[in-house]
Amino acid sequence: MTKTLDSRIPEGPVAEKWTNYKAHQRLVNPKNKLKLDVIVVGTGLAGASAAASLGEMGFNVLNFCIQDSPRRAHSIAAQGGINAAKNYQNDGDSVYRLFYDTVKGGDYRAREANVYRLAEVSNDIIDQCVAQGVPFAREYGGMLANRSFGGAQVSRTFYAKGQTGQQLLLGAYSSLSAQIQLVRLSSILVMRWRM
Repeated sequence: MTKTLDSRIPEGPVAEKWTNYKAHQRLVNPKNKLKLDVIVVGTGLAGASAAASLGEMGFNVLNFCIQDSPRRAHSIAAQGGINAAKNYQNDGDSVYRLFYDTVKGGDYRAREANVYRLAEVSNDIIDQCVAQGVPFAREYGGMLANRSFGGAQVSRTFYAKGQTGQQLLLGAYSSLSAQIQLVRLSSILVMRWRM
């Protein structure tokens, strides 16, 4: 008996899969967000960022396996930087080029629809990291510095002086901690209001 793995990747052309999928999803009314429990397991870079972002959106987030400090996540090993198709150097970078380079760099073994989606949101991820306080290197004019890294033909790697992974994790943890403090504060206020 052979089992087939269903990755549930949406149908359609690679560049349109996730856009079409998002356009046809049901939305959550803002008044109903607190009625939904979102479970996040782990507080590595992905888990901490997801929990903090969902908390900021108003969802009730239940986070399991939280660490007291961001020391034991695999993301700390990402010292070279994080890629995004911002095209700051005006060297012809684009979402498609980032997608292609990432698929090629993974020896064509990646799920292309997911890699394309990653390339699409890469610019927003950098903006989110900056908002979370990640101290990316900057040019003299204040713009984020980026460089060519690995096999890329363009400058698209944003970095934090050899500590990118750790700084990304610290930024995500600080946002998560802020959300935890807001929840504690609001529960204290509710308890005082009921007294």
